[in-house]
Amino acid sequence: MFTLIFIHCGDAKFEDSEFDTLINPVVIMEILSDSTGAFDRGKKFTYYRTIPTLREDILVSQDEYHVEQYIRSDEGKWEYHSYEGANQVLKMESVNCELPLYEIYWDIEFESK
Repeated sequence: MFTLIFIHCGDAKFEDSEFDTLINPVVIMEILSDSTGAFDRGKKFTYYRTIPTLREDILVSQDEYHVEQYIRSDEGKWEYHSYEGANQVLKMESVNCELPLYEIYWDIEFESK
């Protein structure tokens, strides 16, 4: 099972009449799993970079307070930011939103290592 959150601005545009493939996301947020983490950071991110409207790709660890954020600059370059710890605040400037990590992980209990 995987979890994706898509944020778009304006009208949602879909690939077809099934309404299951949004083609104009501004932000994609994804919960990582141990089995798909490398693919999500590699080939999937290579595909995501081809989406003209995409400004931010956010990867959320399921094992700890850790969020990775890739932001496309106005020049088209991707910048990396890492947030660790419950009190860090994820800043999604493309949609004018700040989200503390403790809210992303609300009601989640991590297993002790």
